[in-house]
Amino acid sequence: MGTSLTLFKVFGIEVRVHWSFILILIYGAFSATGGQINPILGALYGILVILLLFVCVTLHEFGHALVAKYYNVNVPSITLLPIGGVASLERMPDKPLEEFLIAIAGPLVNFALAVLLLPLAFLAYNFSPQSSVAPLSISNLFAMTQTPSLVGLLVNLTVTNIGLALFNLLPAFPMDGGRILRALLAMGMSYVQATRIAVLVGRLMAVLFAVWGILNASNGGILMLLIAFFIYVGGGSEREAVESRAVLKNILVSQALTPSAQRLYTSELVSRAVDLIMSSYQTDYPVMDLGGTFVGVLTRARLIYALHTNGADARIVDVMIPAAEVPTCSPRDNLSSVWEKMAETGSRDVAIKEGGNFLGLITIDDINEVFQVIGAAMTKSVPSNKGPQLPSNNTPETTGV
Repeated sequence: MGTSLTLFKVFGIEVRVHWSFILILIYGAFSATGGQINPILGALYGILVILLLFVCVTLHEFGHALVAKYYNVNVPSITLLPIGGVASLERMPDKPLEEFLIAIAGPLVNFALAVLLLPLAFLAYNFSPQSSVAPLSISNLFAMTQTPSLVGLLVNLTVTNIGLALFNLLPAFPMDGGRILRALLAMGMSYVQATRIAVLVGRLMAVLFAVWGILNASNGGILMLLIAFFIYVGGGSEREAVESRAVLKNILVSQALTPSAQRLYTSELVSRAVDLIMSSYQTDYPVMDLGGTFVGVLTRARLIYALHTNGADARIVDVMIPAAEVPTCSPRDNLSSVWEKMAETGSRDVAIKEGGNFLGLITIDDINEVFQVIGAAMTKSVPSNKGPQLPSNNTPETTGV
């Protein structure tokens, strides 16, 4: 989402729009230029409908986000895409009921908007010239949505909000309905098994969406194909993440610490780190002061940057990441907690402390290595050069389409 533009920030949540959003505006402009209306007026009306529709989508995502924040789940951003919106949750809550409430909040917002818009639509109809020439019926209301008018706009938004709510309630994981299904299943079975079932049902739904999209390629089918792709790929990614957490929850931080790990000192030069990185497996090094207190971390990325900008004679203390910016965990925590903390903070390193004493450093490379070994043993997989891979901790969990 690096090409997204931040529109505004509210409740600590950034609302972003992806560059591809312009495609849906172009589609809206062209789709409303047919018939007997002025092409320019039709195009402007089509763009207005799309913009108001995505206001509703944004409110849908805020439904998820605000309930998630109520349960202390951080939501850094909401991103608007041509296929809808995505609220980025740094994690899903451990309790199935909380996930259920977060997932259902979005569709409930759409139902609430429809309830608010419906009387306004009837009021606008009764005061419009159409009421005397076009009796109130579904066919006439549908015809009104095709021409620029206040009645048509309100009816359009009312019907669209109902459609959004119903569509999102389909059990197509990781859409809202799929998350609701997983939450309900997780109340009676393990979270991993519930996720696997939800992903399977979601992929079956994705196949149905894809078939519908192919058969209706000239009537909005491309959008359905994109949604099918999102569901198929997104569901598989989240299943891998859930399975990874299940593996890592069984391992304590103390078991993953390397007693022989090398340390650097503030008095040393970057050239010392170069020597170590060339002769050891380590990529990140804890930095200690002369009194043995942990004061920072020197990562491979920081080291390379220092060599480019300051040279090998620069002091380590001047190029390290300060200890205040490095998250901490206890040796009694499990590796799943460490991994989640890395995701929440954007750090690839976590300092392990107990009672103020620094015990060592856990890196994302350490977690990946443990996952490959333990994950392979648990699944009785055949060893390979690549091995099982830990999903990126930079991928936020998402909800809503």
